[in-house]
Amino acid sequence: MAESPKTKPTAADYEKLGRAVEGALINDYVELLGNTRRQLKLSLLRGIAAGLGSVIGATVVVALLVWILHSFGGLPVIGHWLQVTGTQINQ
Repeated sequence: MAESPKTKPTAADYEKLGRAVEGALINDYVELLGNTRRQLKLSLLRGIAAGLGSVIGATVVVALLVWILHSFGGLPVIGHWLQVTGTQINQ
């Protein structure tokens, strides 16, 4: 069997593909607008994800802050103050 020669896609082919993808996305969006239950479900999941991400991010920032405060505990001028602050944060 002989293979057909491969031709490069033309600008018209890309335009046609773009219109097809855009049409599919618009259809999905219109379907979502008509389905209130799905909108609520997606909004709830989006809110849970945002809240969870905020909590995890804040935990990482506080942990890094405590670690840095304990690392600088040996500084002569502000070391004692940083050590007390780090201890208070850990409690």
